[in-house]
Amino acid sequence: MRLMNYKICRRFLLRLKILLLCSFFFTYSNVSISEPLDNINNIYKNRFNEEILKGVLRGAGLSIEDAYLATQAFKLAYPPERLTDASYLILPFAEGKVDKFAVNIDGIDAVLITKKNKKFKTFITSTNYAHKLIEEGFENIIDNNNLLEIENYIKQEIRHTNNLVEDAITFNKGDTLLNFLYIPGAKRKEISNAIKAFSKYFDPSKIKSGTRGNILRTNEGKLIGFYLVLSNYKSVITYLSNTGYQAIKVPSKKVVNNFNETIDWYLKNNKVFNITKISLFNDPNLIKLNLKIKKGSNLFNTLKKASLDSMQIGNLLNNLKKIYNPKSIRPDQDIILAYKENSFYGLALEVNELKEVQIIKTPLGFEEYIYNKPVKKKYIFKEIVIESSLYEDSLKEGMPLEILIDMVRMFSFSVDFQRDIRKGNYFKVYYEFLLNYKGEKIMPGNIIYANAKLKNNILDMFRFNSQNGKHEYFNSNGESIRKTLMKTPIDGARLSSRFGKRVHPVLGYSKMHKGVDFAAKTGTPIYAAGDGVIERANVYGGYGRYIRIRHNSEYKTAYAHLHKFAKNIKRGKSVKQGQIIGYVGSSGRSTGPHLHYEILLNNKQINPQKLKLPEGRKLSQEEFNEFNLIKEAILSNINS
Repeated sequence: MRLMNYKICRRFLLRLKILLLCSFFFTYSNVSISEPLDNINNIYKNRFNEEILKGVLRGAGLSIEDAYLATQAFKLAYPPERLTDASYLILPFAEGKVDKFAVNIDGIDAVLITKKNKKFKTFITSTNYAHKLIEEGFENIIDNNNLLEIENYIKQEIRHTNNLVEDAITFNKGDTLLNFLYIPGAKRKEISNAIKAFSKYFDPSKIKSGTRGNILRTNEGKLIGFYLVLSNYKSVITYLSNTGYQAIKVPSKKVVNNFNETIDWYLKNNKVFNITKISLFNDPNLIKLNLKIKKGSNLFNTLKKASLDSMQIGNLLNNLKKIYNPKSIRPDQDIILAYKENSFYGLALEVNELKEVQIIKTPLGFEEYIYNKPVKKKYIFKEIVIESSLYEDSLKEGMPLEILIDMVRMFSFSVDFQRDIRKGNYFKVYYEFLLNYKGEKIMPGNIIYANAKLKNNILDMFRFNSQNGKHEYFNSNGESIRKTLMKTPIDGARLSSRFGKRVHPVLGYSKMHKGVDFAAKTGTPIYAAGDGVIERANVYGGYGRYIRIRHNSEYKTAYAHLHKFAKNIKRGKSVKQGQIIGYVGSSGRSTGPHLHYEILLNNKQINPQKLKLPEGRKLSQEEFNEFNLIKEAILSNINS
């Protein structure tokens, strides 16, 4: 029966291909010779495989509406234009209502589509398991270890593929709207027009300390829009429209959703890159060549040595530049060249553990794709009792190093890890681990909950999605764990010299030491102690390599004797709290590798150890009620 269904679908598919080919060539023949190739390529993609898929689903018994919705659900996982003659539909035995089907992609992976209560869901699984599910049936798919659901985060993906950057902001004393909106790369006239639009609803000079908001920009610094939550009831959204910057007043409850809707004009009028959740390099017939760029070389020369001709390399790099800067490629980065039937097929470039850029050769030139590796989450609970050190005891319990570093960074707002940790203290951590649909581990995810029991203090934190659309961490009372500045902007270092008068180790006479020193190995990462803008990032006398960050009108922090700066750290650059800005070294007037750290209040150095840090923001009553439900659910999951 399965074979019969399969043959019927294949015959229908072939008939539809012939009809659509005729339609395609008719359309193609009516395209002006001056029409850009991109437009012809879009006609090919939009009117060929996608229409075939919808047609086959109609032939399998779906209504016009359901065939359309099922095709959209399929597109969340895989681009229809990449389907080949080897792809086929997997349908249930029984004729009648079709509430589930699968598409074999490449004999390895398949996309499963289900319909329940008029809603379509998308899953990735293996081709073999897809056959089993469709043929034998299934009742519960929620906890099925062989399925990975693709959640419908369309808007988030569109934002990412347009290379947009979102920044959550909070006004402190002395901050201005202009300071937040203007960054290197932005045009002052555009910023001025945006502020002018905002001013129709609210005077920028009257924005209060503690006001929260969000800014959306391109990577190049162009302002797309922003919103500010001015009270529990009133927010103002400013956005780029086809007639310039405009502003609207909205209820604070709806500000995030309304902000997403108002930027649709920009998103719809800018190229949206192709997304796939299944690698386009899975085809078993591909011959793959692994490359790495040698130090001092570049991608062009590396591809030239791999026998690609200069014109082909130039075209390939032009497409790559649309979604990834070739100058960002590291010597250790994985690059794959693929060939099929003795012809060049494409290039894959690993960006990180979860993302890959794939450039595929088509009859009309190269096409770029972003392969977002789909993941599911496993939740793990660990309890660490301090016997020797937090580092050693955590690794002994099997906690991933990435989770340990994140936990230390988040608790560092309230804990001095050089002095506060004692034997017998304990830490509890509940965190995610990301798996693929086969159950294979990929990487640690986010910390969901953490608890620290110290000698005279008990601290906890819960991950919560607040009204500004960002995930933040709050304690049991709904208070943010973030404070204005971190106590220690470095992990695992020893406090080697305190603030105050001392005999200078190099100069040999008594001199005021206007900061604190943390002894650490060369290359140890240094973090920005708070959000701010870099005032200096250069060699600065006896300080050696030096960074100074302005956090607001009162506070600045300084970091000296660095080995080197982190990438893109330069004057005028905005940085986030906890972001790596440089690495420990011994430059300038120094006797060994260490970080010299200063906090300046009104341009005068103060003792960081005696600084009483202001508390972070507190959740509103409405948010706190929702937070309590999340908190109880997390604790219940841990206990069970």
